[in-house]
Amino acid sequence: MPSSGSGSASGILAGPAYTAWPTVADMDTRLADAGITLRASVTSDRKQELLAAVVAEVGHRTGRQFLPDASDTTRVYDGSGTAELEVDEMVSLTSVAVIGLQSDPGYSLSDVTLVDEPGQPRNRLVTGRGSLPALARSGAAWPVRHSFPAGRQNIRVTGKFGYAAAIPADLWSAVADEAAARLAAEALFRPSGQVQEWREADVMKRFRLVDAGDGTRWTPRFREALCRYRRPALGRRLRRVRSPMI
Repeated sequence: MPSSGSGSASGILAGPAYTAWPTVADMDTRLADAGITLRASVTSDRKQELLAAVVAEVGHRTGRQFLPDASDTTRVYDGSGTAELEVDEMVSLTSVAVIGLQSDPGYSLSDVTLVDEPGQPRNRLVTGRGSLPALARSGAAWPVRHSFPAGRQNIRVTGKFGYAAAIPADLWSAVADEAAARLAAEALFRPSGQVQEWREADVMKRFRLVDAGDGTRWTPRFREALCRYRRPALGRRLRRVRSPMI
């Protein structure tokens, strides 16, 4: 099981720190707790292959990166022309720079903050925080460097990208459950079919096969978790239709 640690700074996770996806050992624990025994022919490689497929499905169906980058990486975005810029979800921000056109070398933006909203991933940058009276103290007009200039792929953002410092506990658990459910389904499958009716003298019994994932609610919980963490369908470009921030 994951070691104990502090939760993410944004308050998304508290308690155990799930800083890696479930392992084969976590899947084996789920199966043992449910009283399910796999065939002797099931190898560790097969288990790892199935687990990797479930993790890949999470990324594909949610459109999110849940584990943060190990070191700083750089991504480029279209400038919004305002003091606010939507980016991919980040854990920490290192620097922001404007990419110049042709001979213009561009410049760095030093007063940029990663917005932190409780219970939400951090995916908004703002620059020039403060109100108009605060700006008036300097005696200067609103400077161009207090905005993200409109442009094509002209804003370079460097930092650690990811949904949070750790995987949300409910999503981590759902991945371990679903991987175990898929292994269990293989173990319960019989090429010759399942007994649907058995009769002896005046005694008759009928059995209905229930999928292991549905019977334990592992698969439904996995589907619910994917729905909870799916990136909003409304794209970044469409959200720009709203009235822009100054």
